[in-house]
Amino acid sequence: MMEELAHHILDIARNSVEAGATRLEITVEEDTQSGVLRFVVGDNGPGMPEHVRRRMLDPFFTTKSGKKVGLGLPLLQMAVQRCGGHLEVSSAPGQGTTVVATFPYYCWDRPPLGDIPRTVVGLLAGSDQVDLCYRHVYNGQVFELDTVEIRLRLRGIPLQTPEVLLWLRQHLAESINNLCGGGEDGQDRLARRAG
Repeated sequence: MMEELAHHILDIARNSVEAGATRLEITVEEDTQSGVLRFVVGDNGPGMPEHVRRRMLDPFFTTKSGKKVGLGLPLLQMAVQRCGGHLEVSSAPGQGTTVVATFPYYCWDRPPLGDIPRTVVGLLAGSDQVDLCYRHVYNGQVFELDTVEIRLRLRGIPLQTPEVLLWLRQHLAESINNLCGGGEDGQDRLARRAG
């Protein structure tokens, strides 16, 4: 079971990389005024033919050889439905894939966002050929990190260098924390209000 939304984001992004994507765009949007939490994972991969896209929410369908089930998107669909949210997947051959999951922000059944810095750094550590743009939007304020820019500044130092990954994780954590005014997850705020 995926207990955090970050786990779902990581699963979707890893599937994109395994399918051949070289560019990922991940956006997390928190809007506390309208009560919405949304994440978007888009890639420039090969996309899915229609017959695969129609069956992708079937847990007993997978395109990966040696596997009998594909639980990632079906588990996300269950989490979204449990909260009364919405899941949308758009994909076409040659046009990449985009997954959009929308949740009510203040819902007891919504999984917590989780450790986004660890998720992003984990993706980068395992995929040296992938570029990633991560955006975090909190009540209209935006933080963005793009590995294309970071690679230019590193001037040949590999992104997977342990010191670079550690810096990236700290930078992400501090930036998201500052953006969100202390970095509390919506469920923590909700519990504090109720308590």
